[in-house]
Amino acid sequence: MTTTEPVSREARRAASDRRMLRAATALISKRGIAGAKLAQIGVDAGYSPNLPVQRFGTKLALLESVVDGIEDRFLRHVETRVEDRRGAEALAERIRLQLEAVRDMPDSAIALYHLIIESTGSMPDLRPRVASLQRAYHDNLRLYLEQAAEARELADDVDIERAARVISGAIGGMSMQAIVEERTKALGDDADALAAHLLAPILAK
Repeated sequence: MTTTEPVSREARRAASDRRMLRAATALISKRGIAGAKLAQIGVDAGYSPNLPVQRFGTKLALLESVVDGIEDRFLRHVETRVEDRRGAEALAERIRLQLEAVRDMPDSAIALYHLIIESTGSMPDLRPRVASLQRAYHDNLRLYLEQAAEARELADDVDIERAARVISGAIGGMSMQAIVEERTKALGDDADALAAHLLAPILAK
């Protein structure tokens, strides 16, 4: 006979926080930051309208937690997908993954772009957290570029910092274009083309 261990209070709290953050992400993707009311997030998650305030305190803290969750999930996907690849091979896989993540998790991608854009306007207090996220993405790309340089896979005149910015910007631009045009499902096919296009000018001949 098996017995079921009672779920701890901490585990229940963590589960309810995750549900609220998922509800917040979905609501932000549909209505932007202004339309993502804390009370509605609680209701959409299946809880009291007051629970988001009790748990997160402020809307800013909740939005920062949404960014935390998106960053954590994405970088864990990168680690799993890239595995033991290094240098140019890892970089190509990383480029493909980011576009495919937009395809596979459009709510998270759309919510993130709302957060990025509105951090420069209606929600300036969110800007430091968004800037930190952007640095994490940039540093991840730069790591693979540095590995490629060490392996002599890059052309001698490649500026690694500039290359990381260009690659990041191209991924972001293509992702945003697909979101606006409602064609995120095509990003799987676009991912291979973008990786090849971005790597061709910087790889050693």
